[in-house]
Amino acid sequence: MADPRRIQRIQSRLRQDIATLFLNELKDPRLKGLITITGVKVSKDLTHARVSWSMLGSESEQRTAERFIESARGFIQKRVAEELEIRTMPHLDFVFDDSIAKGAEVSKLIDEALEADARGKGRPSDSDE
Repeated sequence: MADPRRIQRIQSRLRQDIATLFLNELKDPRLKGLITITGVKVSKDLTHARVSWSMLGSESEQRTAERFIESARGFIQKRVAEELEIRTMPHLDFVFDDSIAKGAEVSKLIDEALEADARGKGRPSDSDE
């Protein structure tokens, strides 16, 4: 079992290296949006890492991105292992994180409610008549 501070450093470094790799080296014309690495969680024995990613777009675009990531997983694993320089490279598992999309939807609903409330204050109510 690794030291918790070491695990944190490895998680941070993995997140940074994978994000940089997506930004600079992984290009695919089928991808319409920007893939964001939202987090990395490494197991205590450093054998597995769950990489959370997100992307704004339609479900179809997200499925295309998911297929792209899965097909590039070996390449990503190899390139990150070269950069990380640790004895045992964790196996990377990529999982879609929908928290950004949910947050955007909640923000939109709040904006709509505030706008409706502002419009409602301009009209006289039944009790004013």
